[in-house]
Order: sequence, then C-alpha cells, then structure tokens
Amino acid sequence: MRSSTNYKERIMNAIINTACQSMDTQGFAGFYHSLVAQVAPNLPMTYGEFVNRTGRATQPLASQNDALFYSVAYAMSHYTTFRAVLADNLTIEARDSVINIIDYGCGQGVATLATLEHIASQKDPKTTHLNIHLIEPSSVSLGNASYKVLCLAQAYGFSTTITSQNCLLANAIVPNFNKGADTLHLMSYILDVPAVQQQLQAITNQIRQLSGVQHIIASDIAYPTGFNGLNLLSRQLLGYATYIERYNETYQCYDVIQGGFTSRTSKAIGFMLSLNNDSAFHQVA
Repeated sequence: MRSSTNYKERIMNAIINTACQSMDTQGFAGFYHSLVAQVAPNLPMTYGEFVNRTGRATQPLASQNDALFYSVAYAMSHYTTFRAVLADNLTIEARDSVINIIDYGCGQGVATLATLEHIASQKDPKTTHLNIHLIEPSSVSLGNASYKVLCLAQAYGFSTTITSQNCLLANAIVPNFNKGADTLHLMSYILDVPAVQQQLQAITNQIRQLSGVQHIIASDIAYPTGFNGLNLLSRQLLGYATYIERYNETYQCYDVIQGGFTSRTSKAIGFMLSLNNDSAFHQVA
C-alpha cells in the first residue's frame, strides 16, 4: 500500500523538478512555461478557492498545491516587474566578484531568480560568487525557493552559498555579509501587506546597522497599500518618502480564471534605495 498524500507530494515535487530542468537552457521563462504546461490542464483549485485559502496570497502558503497555483497565476507578473525595477536602477560592474542577496518574504524565490538573471545579463556568472539568504514564513515556499535558486544559479554557472530562515520578518536576523561586497535587499510584493508593514521596523533597524553599501530594491502593486508600504520603507531607512516609479510592463502569462495564455500589463510600482552605513553620509547617490 502507499500513502496517497506521499504519492501526491512526489508528483508535485516531480513537476517542480521538471520545470527547473528547463532553466538549463531557457532560464526563468523556460521554468514558467514548463510549469504551466504541467499544471494548467488540471489546476489543483479554482481562483476563488485559492483566494479563500490564502487571504488573496497574503498568508503563508500551506501546501504544495497552493504553491503551484500561485506560481502559475502570479510568478510571471512578479518576475517581469522586478526585472524592470532592476534594469532601471542596478548596474553590475565587472569588479563585483562577490554579491550578497537577501530576499525578504521571498515566497518561492521569484525576486532572487530575477536578480540572478539581471546579474548574468551584465557580467560573466562564472566570475561571480553569490551569498544568498532567503527569509520566508512558509516552509513549503521556502523549500521551493531554495531549490529553484540553486537550479538557476547552477544553470548560469554562479558560485553560490545559499542559507535561509523559516520565520516571520519580525523574528528574522538579517545577516551581516562581507564588508567588501555590496548587499542587495529584495522586497517583492510584500510591502502592501498590513502584517508586513507592522513588522518592517524590525528589518529596517537591522539594515541600518549593517556594514558597507546596502541596496534595497522593492516592487509592489500600484494600489494605495503598495504606495503606503514603499513610503514606509523609505521613511524608515532615509527619513523621508522618496520618489516611487510606476511600471506598466507587458507580459504573457496563463490566465487561471479564463484558461489559456493572455497578454497583460502590470500596474506596479518600485524603487531602489542605497545606503552606505560606513559613511557619515548614509545615502548613496
């Protein structure tokens, strides 16, 4: 006899593994299209059921079914927006042989995956070591994120050290990496969540104490809650609300309500804040 639960878990893990294999030649886009091809013909739930189960994805995902549905529905949108914010703000230099990355409320790692592809587009991955730290309250999402990030890093040839914390932001300990390398702090589609806004000070207090140059890169939905979250982040780190850029990026994704691929335009916002905590003048131009 076999456990139906264990059998389903093996099937879902196999789906993720197959999708990750597509990263070898096609990067994140290959992963997404492979995932959709496997999951879309038999979605594990309706959109309404997903909304009710997860509070419109504001609560930690509790099952692999939730994670698969979320990736099909939202991953391409979040990836596209974060790549656009990176392209507007972050230049990787040839001398950047070590880069530190911390992804807060990382979900299944989309912001980190976007960052890896951004770095790979600007310098030879084989000359770069990445220290990657993932923070996420959902153990399901965190496991997926760690595996996906490892697969994409290996596909590009990055040298990596990947660590993680399975906890709320309020309980997270922000690592203080190598002083000689810049640290990228990623916050993708989390700052609109009221619970995250309530916990944010615990993170920003630590960021302000870290050694060296810190780049805080954020994206979110262009709703009042999103603007509130980005403004809060800016005030806590800089002492004032800085300019927030709007992003209207067109992309192809799978429509979990209608079925089939469709073209959409994101209604998103984002910015990058830079601090040098070793300088008397904390903000970096």
